[in-house]
Amino acid sequence: MFKTVNRLLLKLRLKQKLLLSYLLLILFPILYLQFYASGKVAGIIQEMVSFSLNQSFDQTHSFLAYKLKHVTDISDLIALDEVQITRVLTRNSDDYTLYEQLEDGNRLIQFLDSHQDSINIRTVRLYMPHGFLFADEGQNTFRLKDVLHTAWFRKLDAAKVKVMWFSSRDYKAETVNAAPVISVARLIRHPDHYNETIGLLRIDMDERNLKEIVSRANTVKNSLTYLQGSDGLVLIASDDKLMQEYLPTEGSTPSLFRNANGSETQIVNGKRLEFLQRPISQTDLTMVTVIPHHEIVSRSSRLQNELLVSLLAVGLLAIGLAHVISLHMTRRITYLSRKMKAVEAGSLEPIAKPSGDDEIGELIQSYNFMSQRLALLKDYEVRAIKSELKALQSQINPHFLYNTLDQINWMAQFGMNDQIPSLVHSLAGYYKLALSNGQDIITIEKELKLVDYYVRIQNIRFQQKIEFNVQVDEEIQQAIIPKLTLQPIVENAIMHGILKSENREGIITVTSERHGDRLILSVVDDGAGMDEEQLKALRSGRKIVTPNGSGYGIRNVQERIKLLYGEEYGLQFYSSPGDGMIVEVHMKFIVDSDIGD
Repeated sequence: MFKTVNRLLLKLRLKQKLLLSYLLLILFPILYLQFYASGKVAGIIQEMVSFSLNQSFDQTHSFLAYKLKHVTDISDLIALDEVQITRVLTRNSDDYTLYEQLEDGNRLIQFLDSHQDSINIRTVRLYMPHGFLFADEGQNTFRLKDVLHTAWFRKLDAAKVKVMWFSSRDYKAETVNAAPVISVARLIRHPDHYNETIGLLRIDMDERNLKEIVSRANTVKNSLTYLQGSDGLVLIASDDKLMQEYLPTEGSTPSLFRNANGSETQIVNGKRLEFLQRPISQTDLTMVTVIPHHEIVSRSSRLQNELLVSLLAVGLLAIGLAHVISLHMTRRITYLSRKMKAVEAGSLEPIAKPSGDDEIGELIQSYNFMSQRLALLKDYEVRAIKSELKALQSQINPHFLYNTLDQINWMAQFGMNDQIPSLVHSLAGYYKLALSNGQDIITIEKELKLVDYYVRIQNIRFQQKIEFNVQVDEEIQQAIIPKLTLQPIVENAIMHGILKSENREGIITVTSERHGDRLILSVVDDGAGMDEEQLKALRSGRKIVTPNGSGYGIRNVQERIKLLYGEEYGLQFYSSPGDGMIVEVHMKFIVDSDIGD
């Protein structure tokens, strides 16, 4: 559909495109915003807010129920423990020796302390009857008689329930300087006389952690979530200030729901509030979220206001339309211009976009035809250069393999079997890099490794008379070089330099320097050097007549570098008799990622 419309637009005249663009970009948005979008979008936003609110409420309720159940289960585990709790609390204090009390007291405190952590449970308190020496330890054990007359204990005792939840407000005397907590408390009954209370267990949770959990349900601005007990008292609220603002009562809220679960709208203190309520299983607590109605609709109202303002901005938009339309008319010309400039840089990629039937389309068609022809010619040229490079590369040093195999045969005949594996390993490494899976271009790092293998082979042949050093930066080693560029130069240094010196030993060093995109690799030896006639032969490309063919290899390297990089690149030679020789390889600095295969 889009392609069809686009083709039709390309066939229209300029005046028709301007008129049509004006009608589409100005008139249609005004009608859409005025009659449909404003109300529809507002309704969608309200639905999304309600959905997000319900999801957050459900997730918070599930997580809170899990936390409270976890603490309740811990209380079951502690209160019903027969060894640490029941056995101790039912023990007659009259026949309870001091040693036994100290031993049981230490175990009991360790047992209570083991259930405390910094996330779920802050403190485990055990209130014990009179007569136990360790009942007033002050951290985990306390005297039961100290809380018998407190309001919260009487409330728990009268409720006849398994557990009951309290807040710091229920025992203010204990939390004057302590952080506020939420607690679950339960009476511990005698296993044989269930009506007899033998202790009280209270587990304290950090109120801040629970506040952080209930706050997760407040996805709408100025919303409030709280936990309310069956007696109407609020155990904890996510925001105490909002609690006083929405429900200004003294620690409790009125009963707002008939059903245990559900939602309802109430007018409280002149404010329209939305209430979500759900009881928490296995507790007497109910989670309630209060949302001001105006906050739910505020986003949609704000959007409606913004849409109305946008209608006033339509006039300003019309000014920009002319610019947009002009871009539409000229973008193909601009794109074609960029493509033409790319041709100057060597890119011959055709334009794949639809060209249209106008004059610009004809220009694009002409450009595509031209770029395809140039790309074809360039492909022919590259293939020719690669073929010539392969032909030159295949001529390098045909005697090397024969000489090395002859050396292996000679070593075997004279019993030098311990050196043959090293020589074969170096020969295998050399030809693995020399072949390079058919690649003509390799990194300088691989070329240096290839040369190293070559020097190792020659050192076995010439009794370790050659020292090979590499002083090339890691960055430069990642650049690319025609394969077998340095090896013929090093071979020339060995055959014409080191082996012709008086002591037939010497040092070969490879160094590097970079000037912009120009790279210079230097092969330096301290051998016999060359006279001016030999240097002229090398510089002119004439072959130096030697049995091993190294002079032919030097000329081959020179030809390959000039063919690949141009006539301004190549080899330069510096030497004099007795002073060794320097061969500089001048080439372009190109890293591996800049080329294809």
